Amino acid sequence: MLRFLSEHLNTVSKPARYIGGEYNAVVKEIKKDTLRVALAFPDVYEVGMSHYGLEILYWLANELDFVYAERTFLPWTDMIEKMEAYDIPLFTLETKTPIYEMDVLGISLEYELSYTNVLKLLELSRIPIRCYDRRDNDPIVVGGGPVAFNCEPIAEAFDAIYLGDGEVHFKDFLRVVKETKGLDRESRLKELAKIEGIYVPIFYSYTGRKVIPKYDFVPAKVKRNILKDLDTAKHFERKIVPHVESVHDRVVVEISRGCTRGCRFCHAGYVYRPVRERSANTVVEIAKKLIESTGYDEISLLSLSALDHSQINELVDEFLPYVKDKKISLSIPSTRVDAFNIQLAEKISTIRKTGLTFAPEAGSQRMRDAINKQISYEEILKTAQAAKKAGWRRIKLYFMVGFPDETEEDIREIGELVKAIKKVGFMDITASINLLIPKPHTAFQFAKLQPPEYMDIVKDILNPYKKFGKLDINDGKKSFVEGILSRGDRLLFPVIEKAYKIGYYDEWGEYFSYEKWSKLFQEIDISRYTGPYGLEDFPWDHLDSGVDKNFLWSEYQKYFSGETTIDCRARCTLCRVCIDYKVSNTLKRR
Repeated sequence: MLRFLSEHLNTVSKPARYIGGEYNAVVKEIKKDTLRVALAFPDVYEVGMSHYGLEILYWLANELDFVYAERTFLPWTDMIEKMEAYDIPLFTLETKTPIYEMDVLGISLEYELSYTNVLKLLELSRIPIRCYDRRDNDPIVVGGGPVAFNCEPIAEAFDAIYLGDGEVHFKDFLRVVKETKGLDRESRLKELAKIEGIYVPIFYSYTGRKVIPKYDFVPAKVKRNILKDLDTAKHFERKIVPHVESVHDRVVVEISRGCTRGCRFCHAGYVYRPVRERSANTVVEIAKKLIESTGYDEISLLSLSALDHSQINELVDEFLPYVKDKKISLSIPSTRVDAFNIQLAEKISTIRKTGLTFAPEAGSQRMRDAINKQISYEEILKTAQAAKKAGWRRIKLYFMVGFPDETEEDIREIGELVKAIKKVGFMDITASINLLIPKPHTAFQFAKLQPPEYMDIVKDILNPYKKFGKLDINDGKKSFVEGILSRGDRLLFPVIEKAYKIGYYDEWGEYFSYEKWSKLFQEIDISRYTGPYGLEDFPWDHLDSGVDKNFLWSEYQKYFSGETTIDCRARCTLCRVCIDYKVSNTLKRR
């Protein structure tokens, strides 16, 4: 392996992706009884190294004295060609061990368009694509992440799926894998299925579109793992500093997990309920340690809605003296328009400024109410004015189209909103407009997926508004394919298998081929995945996010009436997560 790297790294792009040995990477002694774990992100190195969840699992696993967790990523296409030409299998970065020699291969499932990457990664690892074909000595292949809540289209590629927060039972998963070494594969999977939140696909079958257990030793519904209090989870104090600039090349600290707003399209907003905040003191302490152990000059506060944190003002106040002294910038990712207040804007503007990103999601007030965004036109303009006054010059806005019963006027209002923000004085405005992907476990899981041609109508309506800002109108093709895969079942696996053999890296524009997918979709009845649906069996009903299906149906009906649902910080909305899982919103108000 080392000889191959030394002879061929200079012939591929960004060779530092493959050498390992980064600052803060874990080095451990490998003993005879060490459980060898490969944590894989099915995308290129600089994307995977930006993934917060992978970092959490890496440090969680390596806290165990019997585990050595290493990393691997899908090589870029030029490196794959070299590896295949010289018969080199995929290997870990830390020790250059072939993946097929590991005990566990954990794969992050972050977006459906990575499914072809997952299969290519398995092929490069010399692990059989289907779980049924694996031998007793092949690694246990486990998946996890937000896409796991409907993993059925790719389920046959996995021995096990971990649902929910890794801090709860991932260590238990690794202990059982170690304790069952030497047993046959089925016996090991039976033991893993006893852990809460572990779904073992081979033990389930289909009745119509409903997934049911084959055996009585597995649950009819797999419950997700929920970390009850973020402050109780030990945060890693070191961060691997990548050799190649990563997508999010900065210190990232998660300040809260989950969201209470109830936006009806938002997958993360439903499957990560309830909201659990990390206290301001803890966040600052973690960030300082990470800055000191890495040398980064930027801190990003990670949350679905960072400015909703109940201690956000105290948090920023505690940060300010430190970041000013160290000349470190503080960034807050995309946030709700109504949570961005003038006082906080002025505080953050005293530090180095980055662009602001807001997500009104819809142009018209009718649509914002219908999707439960609960932001008024006046709030949007007031926020833009406050940001401009505080010194920001760049603003990015996110919108979606393709909602049920959407009108041309609703779409036109997106342009009118961009025009109004232009009048506020922003010279650099970008509006990203994307096709709605109706995701499982959301209120829109019942909705129709619009075809890509819908975006041609959107472009025609918004074309006159291009003079007010850069309108980045997606062509809808990627979103359509993602929409099919997101509400799919196991009948899609042969399609995905054929797709990856034609080409992978579907998330990347230069490799995505709509023609490939549309041709393959002709082999199946894709109308079963486009909707709309009623209250019927779904192939993800057995994977429990905690949110009651009848509650989601009720939210979907409210969409059509334009009725909003209150933020559950104020009052319980009876989605049943807290009731059934015996958890609650954990806020850190002083």
